[in-house]
Amino acid sequence: MRQGPLSGRYPAVATMVVFALVPYLGLSAALQPLSPIIAGQLHMSMQAMGLALGMANAAYAIGTVFAVQFALRLPQRRMLLAYGVLLVLGSVMAASATASGVFIAGHVLQGLCTSLLLIAALPPLIIGYPVTKARWTAIILNLCIFGAVALGPFIGGVQASAHAWRPVFWIIAGIALAALVLSLLTFEDVPPADRRRPLDPLALGLATGGCVAAFFGASELLTHRFLDPVTFVPLIGGLLLILALLAAEYRGRCALLNVRPLVSTFPTTGILVAICAAAASVSAVVLSGAVLAPHHSPLQLGLLYLPLFGGAAVSALVFGVVFRTRALH
Repeated sequence: MRQGPLSGRYPAVATMVVFALVPYLGLSAALQPLSPIIAGQLHMSMQAMGLALGMANAAYAIGTVFAVQFALRLPQRRMLLAYGVLLVLGSVMAASATASGVFIAGHVLQGLCTSLLLIAALPPLIIGYPVTKARWTAIILNLCIFGAVALGPFIGGVQASAHAWRPVFWIIAGIALAALVLSLLTFEDVPPADRRRPLDPLALGLATGGCVAAFFGASELLTHRFLDPVTFVPLIGGLLLILALLAAEYRGRCALLNVRPLVSTFPTTGILVAICAAAASVSAVVLSGAVLAPHHSPLQLGLLYLPLFGGAAVSALVFGVVFRTRALH
């Protein structure tokens, strides 16, 4: 089996995972103050900009399901290299775009490939090393991923105060390239998880339709009321498609996502807590940013959010201190 020179080296693999996952997450949190600047320079309406961001988030959601399907039938580490190449391509497209279509395609590709990398890169780091490394993995991922999201408003404020957006996108492209190089250096060829598993077009179709419809409806809230048909119908329809996907998986109509073991107390509670915490935190940042923006410069507003990073760092360290056993998950 072919291996890279840094294969099996925990620090190199952990760095590769962080570089693969962090850029898009941090960028998403930084885009609120940058969106008017990007829209103005690329001659887009704010509604079109909102739709671009919504479709990138939809691609991020869809990529998780497709990554599972690809991992079952294709060599996962080779796919990791392909995802890395596409992430670099999308990042360069977004950073260098002079037309709205190129920017939208590049940013959507960034969201899709980050999600694909989440499934391809993260499991080897978690299950490929002794349980003694699990605690450090949790600390690193919590600090880097949630830290990047917490730093997003500050980074966006710094860039918006300079009336520039391309530098941060080029930095993201550079980090994506570093992730690709590290994925080559840490390469370990492994066979597909289960070539005998058939393609599951029902699951893929429901996931794609549900995510695209739901995020399209949400993006239309910028210029439409919640009960307007252009907002309400796709939003609720998308959510129903996602619920149909979960029901089909639970009843065995689909064979892609193994959701039945999750229908018990601990997994269900954990998922609900994660959903509510994510929804509350994102909403708080976005809504407070919109309210405070007329009263502060972008840099001042970014500085107001800087303590978020301190909270993320403290939380990651406390998590590592409290959870020390095999019951970490």
